[in-house]
Amino acid sequence: MNNLQKIQNYLIENNISLLIVNRTDEFLNEYIAPYAERLEWISNFSGSAGRAIIQQNKAFIFIDGRYTFQAHKQVDAQYFDIEHLKDYWKYLENNIEINSRIGIDPTLHSISEIKKIEELVKKKKSFVKYLEKNPIDNLWNDQPSYPQSQAFIHKEKYAGKFSIDKLGNLQSILKSSSIDHYILTSLDSIAWLLNIRGNDILHIPLILSFAIVPRSGKIELFVDDGKITSIKKKLQDIVNFHSFNDIEDYLITNNNSVIGMDEDRTVYNFSKICNDNNLSIKYLPDPCVYPKAQKNSTELSGARNANIRDGLSITRFLYWLKNEMNINKTDEIKAADYLYDLRQNNDLFYSLSFDTISAIDEHAALPHYRVTHKTNLTFRDNSIYLVDSGAQYLDGTTDITRTIILGEPTEEQKDRFTRVLKGHIAIASATFEVKTKGSTLDPLARKSLQDIGCDYDHGTGHGIGSFLSVHEGPQRIAKSQGLSDGEIREGMILSNEPGFYKKEEYGIRTENLIVAYKKTDITLGFETISWAPIDIDLIDINILSSDEIIWLNNYHQKVYEKLSDKLDVGEREWLKKVTSPVVS
Repeated sequence: MNNLQKIQNYLIENNISLLIVNRTDEFLNEYIAPYAERLEWISNFSGSAGRAIIQQNKAFIFIDGRYTFQAHKQVDAQYFDIEHLKDYWKYLENNIEINSRIGIDPTLHSISEIKKIEELVKKKKSFVKYLEKNPIDNLWNDQPSYPQSQAFIHKEKYAGKFSIDKLGNLQSILKSSSIDHYILTSLDSIAWLLNIRGNDILHIPLILSFAIVPRSGKIELFVDDGKITSIKKKLQDIVNFHSFNDIEDYLITNNNSVIGMDEDRTVYNFSKICNDNNLSIKYLPDPCVYPKAQKNSTELSGARNANIRDGLSITRFLYWLKNEMNINKTDEIKAADYLYDLRQNNDLFYSLSFDTISAIDEHAALPHYRVTHKTNLTFRDNSIYLVDSGAQYLDGTTDITRTIILGEPTEEQKDRFTRVLKGHIAIASATFEVKTKGSTLDPLARKSLQDIGCDYDHGTGHGIGSFLSVHEGPQRIAKSQGLSDGEIREGMILSNEPGFYKKEEYGIRTENLIVAYKKTDITLGFETISWAPIDIDLIDINILSSDEIIWLNNYHQKVYEKLSDKLDVGEREWLKKVTSPVVS
């Protein structure tokens, strides 16, 4: 009996018609620790985004465009129908039957999501059964335990602001909003507010914890005691420490208080606890989100410096690929390992910021390909190679993608690469009104591809943290609107990464990080802060406008100026050649 069948038996035995499985945890993280990989346990799908609808006799899994090919490789189509994530709500509505019971783990769904589910359920004259224990946890015999890393202080010389000052600003918001206590469940908000970091989640320096912020006085932090040995004394003036599981009891003792929470970023369980105990709730978007996203001058300086160091590693890597690599003895894993070795020697390096995407040819056509020993390909002549990688430095988080040709490209490849570059330049060069959202800018990146009937099934850009998550909201550049389409503000860092993917043949993506800056009183623009050469062997100069050629030449001139004096003679001569001005 497979894991899906075990869950379906549970549904039958407990008279539950349908169970929803989200790939997240009780903090609503995108990146999760192994104990929370419940979707993978039931479906074998290991991507970073997805949901499943499990019924007694059928099952659906929903994934976004980054993972289409991966899902078809990993998920057994005999048991699951594989669908696009955008169709999830339609399928859910169509599969809730009259007078049925819908199983929900209230610790794994946001308040706003539950509201939407309850509306659908009400239409079908059915009801939601809130589960006291997740059935997957009951059946997962070798489920990994909670991570137990040590928290550490993120020094003010990198953070740019003391935690007590951040707390004061937050408490001013709570007072003006008539909120007595605010529940913080987003791990990056807690880490940012307290200037702490940890290692509970791979590549993202976070500590599993909850916080309750009063309108005055100390923060109440709920965290396993073994994790805070080195920070307890340093934070004792602004933090009261509690056991991780004591948050419900603490909430109940504040029965005359107004409890604030973000209905999009807080799991329903906290709303349920408050409602069950007659606590007043006031919904307020997480007050840390925008201050965290708008980097201060210290964080911006750190980001610029981190990206120069990171750019050196990428440039040395590209030099090695183009000049020194033995093409028939190098594979995707060896290339990723070589890049890691270059990076880890950089000052202030802490870890990678995500698993490196090291992808040759048909694997490059998978936007979020992850190489394994089973899938590992050896490099070949005339291959397209895509490498999307990043690092965590104490002074900043990086994310950069380059696509190169190892030989001679086809005319089609040059055309598609150049159209992707045109989209990249359009975003990098954009001037836009204050309060513009990323969905307004997204068409700029796609136009040249859409002119010939092409597109890509992922966002154009995501927010970047400061020694925090490589995916940070609320800023995003994408077609979709909603929670992750906050207005772009001065000081925000985003990625700029349009792409093109030809199924089972090749993929192209060009990514730099950009910082929003004030151009006039009513407009913003972007400053590019990633530095590595763009492969001119893949560019069809005839497709670029004169302004685009000027942008490319100016960018390459800056790459050379920022990196050349730190390279050895051979690397420097090569960089001079590949960043020389192109002419039409």
